[in-house]
Amino acid sequence: MPASDDTRTTGPGAPAGPRPRRRGYRRAGAWLAVALGVWAAVAGATLPNGLVLAAGLVVAALAVNRLGAEPRTHRRAKPMAPP
Repeated sequence: MPASDDTRTTGPGAPAGPRPRRRGYRRAGAWLAVALGVWAAVAGATLPNGLVLAAGLVVAALAVNRLGAEPRTHRRAKPMAPP
């Protein structure tokens, strides 16, 4: 069997690659928006106030949509026209 061309090293002396990012902290704002939206919807239903109820439902729906979204990718720079 021929020798492998792989030159990577393993073990404690191996160079570390890029660290994976934690994504949980990015969704904290969305969870807060869900909580506020549900709270506003319950408050709007308890107090007969349709505007608060509707606003709470919209905020909660938008926040839940944001929770299910894929993480953002880095944007590429737009190509510039030559001068």
